[in-house]
Amino acid sequence: QRSPTGNCNILVFKLGGTSLSISVMQVNSGIYRVLSTNTDNNIGGTHFTETLAQYLASEFQRSFKHDVRGNARAMMKLMNSADTAKHSLSTLGSANCFLDSLYEGQDFDCNVSRARFELLCSPLFNKCIEAIRGLLEQSGFTADDINKVVLCGGSSRIPRLQQMIKELFPAVELLNSIPPDEVIPIGAAIEAGILIGKENLLVEDSLKIECSAKDILVKGVDESGANSFRVLFPSGTPLPARRQHMLQAPGSISSVCLELYESDGKNSAKEENKFAQVVLQDLDKKENGLRDILAVLTMKRDGSLHVTCTDQETGKCEAITIEVAS
Repeated sequence: QRSPTGNCNILVFKLGGTSLSISVMQVNSGIYRVLSTNTDNNIGGTHFTETLAQYLASEFQRSFKHDVRGNARAMMKLMNSADTAKHSLSTLGSANCFLDSLYEGQDFDCNVSRARFELLCSPLFNKCIEAIRGLLEQSGFTADDINKVVLCGGSSRIPRLQQMIKELFPAVELLNSIPPDEVIPIGAAIEAGILIGKENLLVEDSLKIECSAKDILVKGVDESGANSFRVLFPSGTPLPARRQHMLQAPGSISSVCLELYESDGKNSAKEENKFAQVVLQDLDKKENGLRDILAVLTMKRDGSLHVTCTDQETGKCEAITIEVAS
């Protein structure tokens, strides 16, 4: 990030040797916040290599009538050759795999095109794209909400994968000018330089951000009638912060209570963790239907919390302020 005043949403796509990690980050005036992240250990560079090695084994069997899949030594040779070919196919249209005495003295020579590799690995590419879509849905974002995509991890060099990501984010800047397997080391080196003072960062220039110490939750009822809790302010939320929560209540009742709880994140909210409630009384009863109550919660930098509950139909309102315990 070059601009200290930039405001954007970034998706970080890291496809390493053994896993796929995707994160959605928000950058606001130099403040980085991870909104959501997901790691899949079933997709990685080794899975692409294994797919290509299995293809080479089938080609050897077709040519020499020997199945080497049960031979550990032969498969290790094929894995090494497949890994080399995979790297070559990131920049070349084809790669040659030659193995001296692969099995029972038989040499093996096979040419693999990039198109063949992409066809073989198509299911893995689709899994990567589905993982991105799943994280966006989990975060409440669409592809249009993302401003930049950062590629890192050696396997994100694969041209077909980059093309599919670009198709998913057609209007987004794809940051791949730095070799993907060098992005994390370069970033770590820059951060280390800042920490040891290489960038001449003065202590008074550093920015301290007040954050919420605990999870703030609102109590509700699920479809089965059991109590449920929704986190409105996760611990570590930069302050000040504002949240809205819509709750529905039967129109036949004349009062609605909003209960707030806190949790350290390790344990779910309990009755003894309740710290505030707002009661909206003397509401006009309705014979049928539901009433909508809008709760607006504002947490200030000092940690105090202001809560307002408003009946959307009548405009009746109740508000409280919870000060920080001294």
